[in-house]
Amino acid sequence: MSDSRRVSQPAATSRRDFLKVSTVSVGAGVLGSLSLARSVHAQGSDVFKIALIGCGGRGTGAAVQALSTKANVKLVAMADAFRDTLDRSYEAILANCKDRVDVPEDRKFAGLDAYQKAIDSDASVVLLCTPPGFRPMQYEAAVKAGKHVFMEKPLAVDGPGVRRIVAANEEAKKKNLAVVVGFHMRHEANRQAAVKMLQDGAIGDIRFMRAYYHCSGVWVRPREKDQTEMQYQVRNWYYFNWLCGDQIVEQHVHDLDQCNWIKQAHPVEANGMGGRQVRTGKDVGEIFDHHAVEFTYADGTKLFSYCRQIPNCWDAFSEYANGTKGQAELM
Repeated sequence: MSDSRRVSQPAATSRRDFLKVSTVSVGAGVLGSLSLARSVHAQGSDVFKIALIGCGGRGTGAAVQALSTKANVKLVAMADAFRDTLDRSYEAILANCKDRVDVPEDRKFAGLDAYQKAIDSDASVVLLCTPPGFRPMQYEAAVKAGKHVFMEKPLAVDGPGVRRIVAANEEAKKKNLAVVVGFHMRHEANRQAAVKMLQDGAIGDIRFMRAYYHCSGVWVRPREKDQTEMQYQVRNWYYFNWLCGDQIVEQHVHDLDQCNWIKQAHPVEANGMGGRQVRTGKDVGEIFDHHAVEFTYADGTKLFSYCRQIPNCWDAFSEYANGTKGQAELM
């Protein structure tokens, strides 16, 4: 992903200085694997064994990234709700990392309970890449089993799920487990430097911010013959709130996290709206296709948040900060 920074401000902190940071993009899966590998090897293990839970596109990519590090890494187990998804993922991973895949039939698990079987394998770390509605119980199970964890964002889709994540994380700390979350922008060197400069006052006191995630939408998987309603919803998890939490939670969370990072705080109030303007059919479940929210932080700073999934419109994935001495654009 390309990443640029633009800022207008007084000469005291020049635009050139603001942009003078190395451009290094680190995939969350890669970073997670490196961090966790250090922990595992510190315990004396010769081989860093991982289990992939959730074999869709993001899970497959995370596994390939993890297996592409210089560490002594091996994929030893895979789990997914659907066997055909697992098989496609296995072939893709094998094509990219053949020498680092050791997943025989008895370590390929399918079904909604497959995650527990993968966790119960001898893997040192699990990659949790299933739909986020399943994340809290899977994280709890991984922590209970003493596994190190890389898990994709978002971590939950509702308040009860968030509280389960927080409680499990306290247990992970007690067990000294390494845990990494897939907010990839948090690990990009140039973005880290840009956020640090904003926090240090490069544009003065921040008065308000804007965040955008506008795109055409994602895949739709047609209903199949003899498919149960549960199978249909899990296949099309993006369109059901109990599985994805809607676009604000599943996609726009990247932008909101960036703004919270800049402010080093979380909003205390939110007022918003949304609806289904274009995407209204049964095949797209129940989520909205547009949202607009005004967030307020404790110090009065406003964050104006917009996300949309409507084709043939302006696309954007960016954040903007306006301060007393200038403004900054993060894309």
